[in-house]
Amino acid sequence: MAPRYLITLTDPKQRKFFEELIAHFDFLKVETSTAAPKRKWTKKEKEFMESLRESIQEMKDDLSGKKKLRSARAFLDELRG
Repeated sequence: MAPRYLITLTDPKQRKFFEELIAHFDFLKVETSTAAPKRKWTKKEKEFMESLRESIQEMKDDLSGKKKLRSARAFLDELRG
């Protein structure tokens, strides 16, 4: 079996140029992949993703010094009551 390579274009504007370029190589077989069909997210999934986005933003704010999060020790102490 011949080796396979996966190439990801980082600039979608260059797709046409890339496709025209590789078309000139007769030793390449090009297979295009089809993206999975988009699906609708459930309400629970949307809520989870929003919560995750907020948590990531809080973490970024903590790392940049905009906001100070409590330590894991303080969090656990609060859970213990």
